[in-house]
Amino acid sequence: MTGAMLDRFETFADGLNHPEGVTWNPVDGHVYAGGEGGELYRISLDGEVELMGTTGGSMLGLAVDGAGRVYACDAGKGEIARLDPADRTIVTFARGAGGADLDEPNVAAFGQDGSLYVTCSGEHRTEVVRIPPGGATETWTDALQAYPNGAVVTPDGAALLVVEAKAERVARVPIGHDGTAGRPATFADLPDTDADGLAQDAVGHLWVTLYRPDGLLRLSPDGHEVLRIDDHLASVLDAPTNLAFIGEGLDRAVVANVGSDHVVAIDLGVRGQRLHYPEVP
Repeated sequence: MTGAMLDRFETFADGLNHPEGVTWNPVDGHVYAGGEGGELYRISLDGEVELMGTTGGSMLGLAVDGAGRVYACDAGKGEIARLDPADRTIVTFARGAGGADLDEPNVAAFGQDGSLYVTCSGEHRTEVVRIPPGGATETWTDALQAYPNGAVVTPDGAALLVVEAKAERVARVPIGHDGTAGRPATFADLPDTDADGLAQDAVGHLWVTLYRPDGLLRLSPDGHEVLRIDDHLASVLDAPTNLAFIGEGLDRAVVANVGSDHVVAIDLGVRGQRLHYPEVP
């Protein structure tokens, strides 16, 4: 099964600078990806790549709001950058509390209310921060100390699922009615892996990219492994980092490969779960 699945991947876009973050923008119908030199790329569904701009930092995870603006975790500058595709302007959307650097902002995910949750994976201030609409950055939880990475808000807005890579697990953190974080619990154990990104499909399964050993996992709604795509030779999936479902029907998936220069695409046989695209001031 694994070999057959690997044969179904195709190059979606190449020539990128070690892309890590990737996301679908339903407003303009394009895929966006980041580069390790602070690049922000826009990619058509036909795979045509356009450089929208660069910050000189290092782009990791990406998110999109209801107006189609793209939010990028700029680990090189310790902040969240925001690209407006309409005029190609890139501005600083948020920094850490009190204007300090965010410590390796890694992945960003919007909640139902417009709050942006950002995993910060650095060694000095490991945390998940929350940036409420029109508000200041605040520590949301510091209970995930083993390299918080990929994250996604559940469709009902009740929890944030977070890869805790060095703990070899996916954690579930409840989101309270007042926006506060509940106590994390293990959603799925991922032994002998260095997991990275998360994406949900329309039938409630969770897809996990494995930075090492290179591959993908599909987890059932109760956190059990139901499919593993193993590419231990990194022939197609070369240090895969983030996965996004794309297209009007969310019927294809793209995977960024930070170990190389390309994004690959595949029909996984399932549609993706629509993300939250809130209106943000």
